[in-house]
Formats: sequence, C-alpha cells, structure tokens
Amino acid sequence: MKQLPELLNSRLEKIYWNKDYSSLEAVFNLERRPVSFRVNTLKSDIDEVTLALENNAIEYTILEFPSDAIILNNKHTESDIWKLDIYKSWYIYMQNISSQIPVQYFSKENYTGLKILDACAAPGGKTSQLSALYPDATIYAFEPQKIRFDKMKHNLKKLWSKNVECIHDEIRNIWEYIQEGNYFDIILVDAPCSSEWSLSLHNEKFLNSWDISHINKNYKRQKFIISDVVPYLKSGWELIYSTCTLAPEENEAVVHFTLCNYPQLQLETIDILKNKYIKQVNSLKSFENKIFKTEISEKTLRVIPSEYSEWFYIAKFKMWVL
Repeated sequence: MKQLPELLNSRLEKIYWNKDYSSLEAVFNLERRPVSFRVNTLKSDIDEVTLALENNAIEYTILEFPSDAIILNNKHTESDIWKLDIYKSWYIYMQNISSQIPVQYFSKENYTGLKILDACAAPGGKTSQLSALYPDATIYAFEPQKIRFDKMKHNLKKLWSKNVECIHDEIRNIWEYIQEGNYFDIILVDAPCSSEWSLSLHNEKFLNSWDISHINKNYKRQKFIISDVVPYLKSGWELIYSTCTLAPEENEAVVHFTLCNYPQLQLETIDILKNKYIKQVNSLKSFENKIFKTEISEKTLRVIPSEYSEWFYIAKFKMWVL
C-alpha cells in the first residue's frame, strides 16, 4: 500500500490533530475531484453558462461562495466540458474552488483609477478574477519565467482581461515600473510555494519529489517577495497573501515575519462561508519550536482538502501608515 513520506506524515500529525487528521486520510485516497470552474464574467454570465450545461445534459451546482463558481456532478469529467462552446470561447476558466477564494476577500468597491498589483501572476487565473471584479482598474501582473509569462499573456487575452499590463520581470525590480511609493491600492501575493495541494497517494511524482528543503527555500523566497511589495501599498488599502500548500513555514511563519517587520500592516479577520464544498480549520498558534503571533490563529484561514476542494492558506493585511 502506498504511504506518505515519513517526515511529511509526522508533520501532518503535528499540524492537524485528532479529528482533523483523521478526516484527511479519506481524501488522500481520492483519485479525482469533481470538475469545477469559474464563469468568466468578462465574456459571459451564469445564465448563459448554465443554459449551455443544461442543453448538454450536464448536471451542476452553482456555489454561493466563491462567487461565479460552478461544480459538476462527479459523473462528469473535464472532457465533457472541452467539447462545449462555452469552453472553446473562454466563457469559463477551469479553476479549483480553493484557488478561487483569495480574491474574494478584497474590498468589493470598484473605484475608478484603482491600481492593482498581482505579484506572482502566472498563469493568470486570479489576475482575470481581479480584472472582472475591477474592470476600471489598472492591473500590473508580474511573471519572471518566460514560458509561464507567455502562457499568462495568452490566457488573459483569451479571457478578455484588457486592463492588465503583463510584465516579464522579477517582482524585486518593481521599482523600475512605477514612479512613486505607496502606489498600489490592492496587492495580491499568491506566492510560489511547495504546492502541497497536490498531495495524494495517487500522485507518485509529488510523493517522490517532496522534500523539506523545498519548503525552506520557498519560505526564504516568500519573505523576499513580501519585502519587495509592502513599500508600494497605499495607506488604508489591502494586501492578500495566499499559498496552495500546507507547510506552516510558508503560511503562518511568513505572516508572522510580515507582522514583525511591518508594524504598519494589520491583519484583517477573514471567515469563509461554511458549506459542504469547502472545509476550514483554525490556523496554527505554533509549530515545532516557533510560536506565532496570537492574531494569526484567530484571523487567517486554512482551507483543508475535502471531496471537492484542495489545500489553501489566506491572510489579509491592511496598511496603516504610522
């Protein structure tokens, strides 16, 4: 029988106690989750998309949260969607439910002239969400890797995200693209991470490649990214930090670092609409020899895998200049 790497399993037992850990064992054996996607409201709407599904006898559920999310009956596969015009015309974007959550926590006011930074933007799923939520904003989307950058540009063009400026560069060079400090109203850091969302006993590639050194490397990288972008957030505005991994080093520890080094940033409480599709647990107060600031366990969000969704971590900051 396939097993998790011993170190990974011991870490899971420390992170998720008793009932929470027991509930994970079932999802480790999932071969696949129901197909989920987001309606691209830049080109279509819920009514048009659901009519197309019904005309093709595809059973679905519209989620109340995240907004514009649809999940299919588990008997359907992605191949059932690929043949539809709504897919070929980019009226929908294939995106896991958990991945759709972070952008939902930004303020909903669509003020004219907003400037938004997506610091780690490829392949563009969350960027296009921002574009749909804030059509009057200007969005700066950074991606340093050429292949990922080209994929992002392609996706955003097909999705009609016309208010996005794609920038092929490291986020540390952001100063070359703006002319003043305290520049952005909204900053999204959906950070590069160890991608433990893909943890499954059926995913041999992940199981064979998982290594604590990847987590430690990402932790350092994530701190640098935070340090690169915080100086460019306007007072009174918002930064969301998210990952698709479970490692405390890449989640609570990065938020702890941010609060310790940038006292002008305050954590905002985020809660999730409880439903059977999304499962959440409290964030950690400590891990191994590291004790985190108390507010982190109270205000940040850990989504854990369920039959329908995958691991995600989300923290929301607000800038208050001292």
